[in-house]
Amino acid sequence: MNLNSTFVSNILDLYGEHGQSWLNDLSSHLIQLSAKWNLRFLDVMPDLTYNFVGLVEVMATGESAIIKMAPVNKNIATEVQWLGCFNKGVPKIYWYDDEYSAFLMERLEPGKSLKALVSAGDDDAATRILCHTIRDLQSHQQKKLEFTHLSELAGNLSLLKNHLDNRILSKAETWFCELTTDRTQDVILHGDLHHDNVLSSGATWKVIDPHGYVGDPAFEVGAMIYNPHDCFLNDQSISRIIERRLNILAEELPFDAQRLKAWAFCRTVLSIAWTFEDHAMIPEFEVEIASAIAQTYI
Repeated sequence: MNLNSTFVSNILDLYGEHGQSWLNDLSSHLIQLSAKWNLRFLDVMPDLTYNFVGLVEVMATGESAIIKMAPVNKNIATEVQWLGCFNKGVPKIYWYDDEYSAFLMERLEPGKSLKALVSAGDDDAATRILCHTIRDLQSHQQKKLEFTHLSELAGNLSLLKNHLDNRILSKAETWFCELTTDRTQDVILHGDLHHDNVLSSGATWKVIDPHGYVGDPAFEVGAMIYNPHDCFLNDQSISRIIERRLNILAEELPFDAQRLKAWAFCRTVLSIAWTFEDHAMIPEFEVEIASAIAQTYI
C-alpha cells in the first residue's frame, strides 16, 4: 500500500513501537477484515493523517463503502458511538469491529470537503455551511451517551507552560475554566468541526471524524477558525479573515458573540497544546491566529 509520509510519521509520533508494529501488520489486518466481513479492498483514500481510511466493495451488494481503522485505542470506538447519536448529517455506520479497532461506514458522494469552497475563494459560503451544520447537529441529537466533558481538556493547556507567550496561555486557561462552569446548556459536540471534516453528500453535507465531547454548544465553532491549514486565504490579512468569520458566526448562530470569540481563542490554543504534545513543536500559524483573536477582538 502507498501510505503517505505524514500518516506514517503521525502514527509513529503517537504510538511509537506499537505504531510501527501496527503499520507492519496493516496489510494483513485488511486481508483478515475483508475475509471476515466479505469485502474487497479497492484503494487507500488520499491524504491520510491519523487513521487508516480505505475504499472497499461490499461483496454481497456490490456497493462501495469506507473502512476506517487505527491502532487499538478508544478513539475509534468513541467515533462510532458519536455517529450513532444522530439521525441526520452523519454517514451511516454498517458495523464496528472491536478486535481490529475498525468500522465500515457509508461512502459519501461526491464527497468534496468544504475546503474546496475556501480554495475557490468563497470562504463566506463555507462558513455559513459550517453554521448550518452546527445548528443541524445540535437539534438532531437522538442519544445522550457519555463523552468526555470539555472541562477535562483544560489540563492539556499546561503542556504549553514555558513554550508559549504566558499572556496567551494564562488568558486561555482562565477563559476555559469560566466557559465550562455552567453546564445547563451542554450538548454532544463533534469537537473538531472544520472544513476537512464536512463532506458533500448529494445536495447536503455530512460530518466525519468527530472527537466526541459534551459541553457548551458554542465550543463547536473553534476548530474552523484556524482551518483549513493548507489553503487559508492569503489575499487578505489574518485579522480580516478572522473578523469576517466571527461576524458570520454571530449572525448565523444563537450564541453570544463574545462567547464565540472566547471559544475560538481557547480552541486554537488547545490545538497548539495538542500539536506540541504529539509532535514536540509549536505551530506558528495557530499562534498567529490566537494572537490575532486575543489582541483585536477580545
